[in-house]
Parts: sequence; structure tokens; C-alpha cells
Amino acid sequence: MLKIGHFSMLTKISIHMLRNYDKIGLLIPVYVDAESGYRYYSENQLTVANRIQALKSMGLGLATIKDILCEYKDSESLAAYLKIQTTYKQEELERLQQQIRQLETTVAALRKNENILRYSVEVKQIPSRTVVSIRDTIPFYDREGDLWSILSRTLEQQQIPFETPAYDMAIYHNEGFVESGIDIELQRAVAWKGRDTDNVIFKEVSSTLAAVLTYEGEYHQISEIGELIANWAKDNHYTFCGQHFNIYHVSPATEKNAQKMVTEVGFPIQSL
Repeated sequence: MLKIGHFSMLTKISIHMLRNYDKIGLLIPVYVDAESGYRYYSENQLTVANRIQALKSMGLGLATIKDILCEYKDSESLAAYLKIQTTYKQEELERLQQQIRQLETTVAALRKNENILRYSVEVKQIPSRTVVSIRDTIPFYDREGDLWSILSRTLEQQQIPFETPAYDMAIYHNEGFVESGIDIELQRAVAWKGRDTDNVIFKEVSSTLAAVLTYEGEYHQISEIGELIANWAKDNHYTFCGQHFNIYHVSPATEKNAQKMVTEVGFPIQSL
């Protein structure tokens, strides 16, 4: 048997850590002196200790390592498990690399424009949800309110509550920007599906990954916002993959002061 001090020197694991391993049941000494409390280890446990150190160097936590030592007795099953861990680490690395790119592009933007944090782009997962929807072609953008009125009346007539948040969204289906003849779809998240009408339907929509920018003020700023998002997507290695949308958090329906309106401009994205 090996005294804890000798075992510590041979394994390069501190005595403090060995005591912790004993406490959590990861590496239990083969013998503990009843009077002194001194711990002793067997030579065979050197292999276990080295395996623990190797797994720690791979970034695995002690709880995970304990599970591995208990459950994976053969090389094939352990290799399969570590392959899964490799995938998780790769995904984590990609997230970190994306965060680093965002930090770098924000720093670069700050050097050009000290107010850039007023318009900071973020990646957001818009959740799947049940919505009431209306799609129509309107002559001008300021007629969008007519469609919102139809949606609101439908929900009121059928006594269907909207969700919180409601994700009041306008999706623009034209291929490019148009000044008239706007093909627009409005959506509001609801608690359950109601009865479809001639121009209003209820449906399920999937989750969407989007680059979004939230700003306060009048709607004429949206073209400037779109340029900022496009440059951000390019710098951070994303490409657009869906229809541009706006989410209205504070709109003319509840706020008369245009400077206090809050809009979230979004573009569905995917990594290049």
C-alpha cells in the first residue's frame, strides 16, 4: 500500500484533491487508519488516478468522470461516449468563436461610432408558437394597421387570449423593398387555435434563429437598421435565409408618441 503523500507524488494529485475525491466517491482509499484517519492507496489505484487526470484534461467534470468509471468498462462503449462529448465540445467551441467574432466586430464598430451600443445586434431564437395570422397586399405601409384591426376583432369575437409575449410580428414577403403593393403577413401568438375565417387563419410556426436589433423611435429608421444588421451578419459569418420581419413591442396601438415606440427588426440567419 501507498501512503497518501506518496500516492499524491506519484499521481501529481494534491492531497487536498485526493481527500475531495474520497468524499465524493470518485477515488476511495483501500484503507483508512481508524486512529489517525490516515489514508492508504493500492498500487492498482495509480491506473485509476491517471485515468481521472486524463479525463479532467479533456475538460470533463468530476461527476461525469465518476459516471464514466462506473459505467464504461470496455473501450468500445467508452469511445462512443467520448465521441458524443467531442461533439458537445465542438459545439461549445463554435459558440465561443462566434462570441469572439461578435466582440471583435463590436470593438471595431465602437472605434468608428461611439453610439454603436445603442444599436447592438444579437442572435435570438424566436420560439415555436401557435399564432393567428393574416396575409394580404396593402397599398402602402401605413395601412398595416387595418390588418391588425382585423386580427384583434377576430380574437375578441372568438374570445381567444394572446400569449405573453405576444410576438406581434409583421413579415414582409416581397422579394425586395417595394414602396407600394406590400405583401405582408401579420402574426400574434395565441393561447390556442380558433376558427379560421375568410382572411384569418390559426397555425403553428416553427422556431427561427434570427439576427435582431431592438431600437426605440420612429419607423423611418428601419432602413438604416437593416444596413447595420447586414454588415453585422457579414462580419460574423452569417447569411440571411428567410423573410425580414418586425416585432412590435410598443406600437401606435398603445403609444401615441412615435419616439417611444419599440421595434425589434429581425432577419432569419444561418451560419456560412
